[in-house]
Amino acid sequence: MTQKQQNLIYFLQRLLSLLVVFLMLAAAAVWSGRLFGRDVGATAKKNDDAEIAAKAAPTADELAALGLPTGIALTPRDSVSWLVAEGDSGVIVSSKSFTKDIEGFAGPVPVYVWFDADGVIAGIAAADNAETPDFFRSAFEGIAPAWKGQAAESASPQVDAVTGATYTSRALTANIRAAVDTYNASASAYTAQPAIGWTKTIAVGAVLLLGIAASFMKKKQKWLRIVLLLLNVGVLGFWCGQFLSLSLLKGFVANGFDPVLALPSVMMLAVAVLLPLFGRGKHYCLWACPFGSLQELAAMIGLPHIKIGQKAWRVMGQARTFVLALLLLLLWTGFGAWLLDYEPFSAFIFTNASPAVLMLAGAFVVTGLFVPRLWCHTFCPVGELLSLAETSSKKKNPHK
Repeated sequence: MTQKQQNLIYFLQRLLSLLVVFLMLAAAAVWSGRLFGRDVGATAKKNDDAEIAAKAAPTADELAALGLPTGIALTPRDSVSWLVAEGDSGVIVSSKSFTKDIEGFAGPVPVYVWFDADGVIAGIAAADNAETPDFFRSAFEGIAPAWKGQAAESASPQVDAVTGATYTSRALTANIRAAVDTYNASASAYTAQPAIGWTKTIAVGAVLLLGIAASFMKKKQKWLRIVLLLLNVGVLGFWCGQFLSLSLLKGFVANGFDPVLALPSVMMLAVAVLLPLFGRGKHYCLWACPFGSLQELAAMIGLPHIKIGQKAWRVMGQARTFVLALLLLLLWTGFGAWLLDYEPFSAFIFTNASPAVLMLAGAFVVTGLFVPRLWCHTFCPVGELLSLAETSSKKKNPHK
């Protein structure tokens, strides 16, 4: 067999591995009732039968969030709005039918907007969504108050995206804007740009390019490695809040994505998938992952490392396979989605991360002082998923 034939077989094996990984994520997404932004299976039939996307009136809790009595009568005005039937109390508009292609971090984030009799925004309530509760609450509390009290015909508050919840913030703004424009019977003006803005997106691209260049250098420079690790942690992690997670990957498969809005994440995913095809296995884990970089920096502090034998290390590495398999099994059965809220990567967005996530991430960073990259080697489901996509057959002890 010629070298060219061997290279072709190797390339096809990688593509087959990528397909298998995609199918695993697709299976998890299908159990959630969505695939590439479309309802599937029983969920699709239910939505077709009841026309939930266009006609569902706000629930009692959503009415309360709008500031209306829970028992108040609503009279359908059309398929997306309702007259508030208590004197002349205005109109409630749903954004759901107009914003199916506008995604937050985990999917659509529709809202109900209540306009009083004078056309002033009197209340805003979030409809059902799949966002992480802490991140969504932070985004909603940072965006919605700026719109309340604004006249619909002139409402255009300048509100910055909430740090750490930029995807959700932009999606919320677009949904409120759509509801206002619907009330005003005008077309929505939604300008597509990366969720974290162009400045941060360019910074993400620059750090990723530096990592690629460093990985191809024949003679590795320790100082350059340290600089790159610091950039991964400081720029990709804390400043831009960009990382790959099982939650993000599942969300992409389930809901699809706007390639401009999600451009930073798409770049990171492209680097993770494409670099191994050019002989740079585990590139994302070793050269781009902010959490892996933070653990490696902790290991460089110089405290004595715990010695772990090769056999024990192999057993620990197999635990990562078990963690991924268990997570996928729970996702496939529809019971494990809540576990994705506890991936430690979101600790970089510490203003919105839950205490449990902060403690989990902190524990592994502290452990990294004594056992380098323990999370990466033993628990990380994203790392295992990428390894499956690379058809890696052997796990090596990073101590050596």
